[in-house]
Amino acid sequence: MSRFRILSLDGGGVKGTFTAAVLAELETLSGKRIVEHFDLITGTSTGGIIALALGLDISAPEILRFYCTQGGAIFPSTGVSRRVYACLRHVVRPKYSARVLHDAVASVLGSRTLGESRCRLVVTSYDAVRGDVHLFKTAHHGQFPHDARRTAVDVAMATAAAPTYLPAYTDARGCHLDGGIWANCPATVGVIEAIGVLRQPPEAIELLSIGTTSEPFSVSKRRRQRGGLLLWNTGLIDLLQQAQVAAALAQAQALTGRKVLRVDVLTHPHRFRLDDARHVDELRALGIGEARQWAEEISRRFLDVPTAPFVPK
Repeated sequence: MSRFRILSLDGGGVKGTFTAAVLAELETLSGKRIVEHFDLITGTSTGGIIALALGLDISAPEILRFYCTQGGAIFPSTGVSRRVYACLRHVVRPKYSARVLHDAVASVLGSRTLGESRCRLVVTSYDAVRGDVHLFKTAHHGQFPHDARRTAVDVAMATAAAPTYLPAYTDARGCHLDGGIWANCPATVGVIEAIGVLRQPPEAIELLSIGTTSEPFSVSKRRRQRGGLLLWNTGLIDLLQQAQVAAALAQAQALTGRKVLRVDVLTHPHRFRLDDARHVDELRALGIGEARQWAEEISRRFLDVPTAPFVPK
C-alpha cells in the first residue's frame, strides 16, 4: 500500500520562525525539498503562510529568511515607549497594521495564485459573515475549482487575521478571521481531508505535525476557582488554544493508528509571544536544534522518496 504523507503546520504569529527553521534545517541536512515529499500540506495562520510558500516552490531557507528579516516590521516592538503604545492601542483597536503584513507577504508570494501550488494545500480560516469554518483548497478534487483562482496573498491574509492583533480580512468575496479560532493545530483537518475527500485509507496516512513552541500547562488554583475576566485575561485564550492542539493531535493519532510525528519544543512560560519579534534568533536556534534531533526519523518516514506530482482536477 502506498503512503499518503501530510505536513501540518500550527499557527503562532512570529513564532512561525521556529517552524520555518525546522523545515529549513531539514532541507539543508537532507538536500531535498519539503514540497516534493508530501501529498498534502495544511496550515493555520503563520503555518498557512508557510504552507502557501512551500506550495509555490519557495525553499524553506528562503521562508526562514522572511521571518528573520520581516518579523520585526510586521510586529514592531523596539523600544519601551513603542511597546507601551502598542499595548494601549490594543485596548481599542487592532494592535498591528494589516498593510504591513500584506506588503511583507506579497514581497515573497507575489501575484501568484493558490492554483499554482505544486502540492495539495488546505489553509484554514473562519468566515466572519456566515459564522462558519472555512477552508481554502487547491483544486485537488472536482468540488473545489474556485479557490485556485484566488491569490496566495489573499489566502495568507485571511488565515492570519488574528482578532485584536489584526483586522478581519475583507475583500469582494467575504470577510475572514484567523483559522486559529478553531484549528490552531490543523492536523485533524489534514487527516479528514485525506480520508473524507481524497479517499485515502487511514492506515496509509503518515502525518508530520510541527508546532510553534509550547509552554507547560499551568492554571493556578486561584484562577481556577476565583477567576473572572480580569484574572483570566489572555490566559483563557492560551488555555483554549492549548486544549485545541491537544485534542487535534489526539484525534489525528486515533484516526491514523498513531502514525503522527509531532515536532515541537517546550519552553519556559512567557518566553515567547506570537507578536514579539525580538526573539527570532532564539526561535531559529530552537528550530534548528529540533530538526537535527528528529532528522533521521523524519528522513526515514517522510523524505525517503518523492511523492507523485500533483495534478489539479
